[in-house]
Amino acid sequence: MTEIEIRQMTREDIPAICKADNDETTAFVNYLNGQLDFQDNRECAALLALCDGKVAGYVFLFYECRWGALKNQGLPGICDLVVFEPYRRKRIASRLMDSAEALARRVNTKIYLEVCLNAEYGPAQRFYALRGYVPDGAGVYYEDRVLPKDEACKNDDELTLCLVKEL
Repeated sequence: MTEIEIRQMTREDIPAICKADNDETTAFVNYLNGQLDFQDNRECAALLALCDGKVAGYVFLFYECRWGALKNQGLPGICDLVVFEPYRRKRIASRLMDSAEALARRVNTKIYLEVCLNAEYGPAQRFYALRGYVPDGAGVYYEDRVLPKDEACKNDDELTLCLVKEL
């Protein structure tokens, strides 16, 4: 039977995360260290999923998100839900989200996240919808601002839909 553990990420986890993500660049190490700095300052929770003791994924929950579509509105926000390929379809993403939502519930009755609109994120779009996340009603965002009607944009990772869930 597969054992899944969700726990707080530590700096000692960074090498294993980098290896699991096939990204041992200085930029990625610095990114993870930066997220852990936010955790040290109690601005976020960095949650790590282990599957049978091996790094399987992670998620960051910011208690009051200062960027993204609903920045500076006092809402907790999910950032970077990642489950590594060998561990997908084992409910690890659900377990990570359950843990993040439980923490968010302590500070607000709502939580938000953004999901990219290109086809690469189709599974994530469906996952969030099935968990009860709904669009905020503002339309699509490009580079963290509402994209006006008829304005051209690029279908890259900056084209997002903001989703909100009542906790």
